[in-house]
Amino acid sequence: MRLATAHSAAFAFVLASFWSLSSDTLAQPATDGQAIQWETDLRAAHTRAQQENKHLLLHFYSDNCVWCERLEAGAFKSPQVIDSINQNYIALKIHAGQNPSLAKTFRVSSFPTDVIVTTQGTALAHGTSPQAPDRYIAMLAQHLPQQTAPQTQPSDAPPQTMLAQNVSPTSPGISQNPYGGQPITMPATADVATTTPVAAVTMPSAPVPAESVPTAATGTSAKTVAHRSGVTAADESPSEQPQTLAMDGYCAVTLLEKNEWLEGNPKFGVIHLGHLYLFVDGDAMQRFLAQPEPFTPVLNGIDVVRFFEEKRIVQGKRDFGVRDPDHNRMFFFADEAALIHFENQHARYTEAAISVTRQAAAEANPRR
Repeated sequence: MRLATAHSAAFAFVLASFWSLSSDTLAQPATDGQAIQWETDLRAAHTRAQQENKHLLLHFYSDNCVWCERLEAGAFKSPQVIDSINQNYIALKIHAGQNPSLAKTFRVSSFPTDVIVTTQGTALAHGTSPQAPDRYIAMLAQHLPQQTAPQTQPSDAPPQTMLAQNVSPTSPGISQNPYGGQPITMPATADVATTTPVAAVTMPSAPVPAESVPTAATGTSAKTVAHRSGVTAADESPSEQPQTLAMDGYCAVTLLEKNEWLEGNPKFGVIHLGHLYLFVDGDAMQRFLAQPEPFTPVLNGIDVVRFFEEKRIVQGKRDFGVRDPDHNRMFFFADEAALIHFENQHARYTEAAISVTRQAAAEANPRR
């Protein structure tokens, strides 16, 4: 049956089948360990890196950064991560707000961000800091000098769920050098501020009440799409039932790419996994159709904490949303308590939830 409501129910039914997987199979928190040896003087660090034939690891953070705090309490407490950094890199922790020239030099605009730089000033890697200890170690291992063998092997990743082994592993949460290997002139700044980040933030609240969000015209709907394909709302027969409005009618593409809550236009609608997604324009809609997964909330917007811990399907709310920096995926929660719980233990849920989402989507919408 190709009605979107049927596929939406199928998605929820498939998700429920994963409740037999105990929450004990989720990733476990990182353990405590020795402290990372952070340098505070850039020129001294550069000299030391030359002497020891090591690269520089520049870690940028800021105040009011929940993911910076999570990294400090998680991966940066892992003995394996600590050893990998201390033995293989010369590391500097840089407060971007107190060192704006450095942040500008290394093109850092979001946090936490790691930049791996040679002593000649060539950026080898630049991207969001991986939160999971094993992913952070894997990122570090990719960029060691050729003559230097890794002195710390990445630990085995803690099991996420039984489905995780069926999903192709993703690359570490840091990208290759986006500057084409062009050298960056090392700034003359000597001291690097290292104030500890505090407080937490989540995704911005919507600019207008949910009641004012435009909805599709009565009877305007579309057929459910496969995991990586779609049918626009205009193609659907008006006789079929209207669909659940995804993200209260806001455009998922602009939210993920620009961090802006913009209302979607009912003229540009797509049904995906039983939900009607609206977009600001045709270009945003086509970007979604080309690859819907990155723009789709994990578990189709279901609260992942309630799903794994209470084995209940509870729809998350736009007011309690957060973006995972490792995968750049959106998570929504039913209330603030679930959101805070996720922020404190997000590494325990992200991989498992994404794996379950992919499996459930594939089974609920089989390719034909």
